[in-house]
Amino acid sequence: MRIRFQSDGGVGYFPGLDGPVIVDTAHLPPEEGARLERLVGAADFFSRPEAADVPAPGAADLRRSTIAIEDGGRSRTLEVIDPVEDSALHALIDALREAGKAARNH
Repeated sequence: MRIRFQSDGGVGYFPGLDGPVIVDTAHLPPEEGARLERLVGAADFFSRPEAADVPAPGAADLRRSTIAIEDGGRSRTLEVIDPVEDSALHALIDALREAGKAARNH
């Protein structure tokens, strides 16, 4: 499974410091790859509409996350706006943010 994750917007957003994260679960330690794949499944990612959340009228400085996943012959891109109400989707986004931090620290 190949995952591309990117966040933008929000208070204190600096475009040059928050580039996309690309994760291929086949290249991760087995436990970590399996965890991400479980989170994708728990979030029912491939069945969700492409825009999961709509900002409230007048909302500003919201963080937007874009998740694109390819798995076998399936692919989907999903845009999500914080705050994320769905706990399974929130857990997936948190894990992808952690992966991004780890990648930037290496």
